[in-house]
Amino acid sequence: MTEALQSAGAVCGVLIASELLSKLCPKDKMLGFVRGLTALALIASLCASAMSADWDWQIDHEKAGQNRELNEYMEDQYAEAARKDMEDYISGLLAAAGIEAKKIRADIHITEDGSISCTKASLTFAFESEARRARAVLSGALEDVPLEVTVDGA
Repeated sequence: MTEALQSAGAVCGVLIASELLSKLCPKDKMLGFVRGLTALALIASLCASAMSADWDWQIDHEKAGQNRELNEYMEDQYAEAARKDMEDYISGLLAAAGIEAKKIRADIHITEDGSISCTKASLTFAFESEARRARAVLSGALEDVPLEVTVDGA
């Protein structure tokens, strides 16, 4: 509190001094220079006071909990979007080969640095021939990704 009072006193002193100088100086470029110098000193003083002040911010734990819930929701949405993007990529690879899967499921892993990797791809087809062709196409495109290809003749 005493710091704030000292800063306020310094600002008042600078204002009084600048007003006295403006009364004593002739009305020309010198007065403009003095006013600019005074404004610069005031701004520097206010910035120094604001930076040296000890700000005591109270954290609202209810809002922190809401932020944690929001972060978890955003991470879930990010993971879901990444999974959907991988499934669309696999579907595009199959479509380029003229194959259509009944069901595609991609499992992904997101690391701490934000990189995304596919850990497993599960595909279901109507016919055995489509399943074999899909395995051949995807094994070349998705190296090091375990493929689970099943046939559901229904």
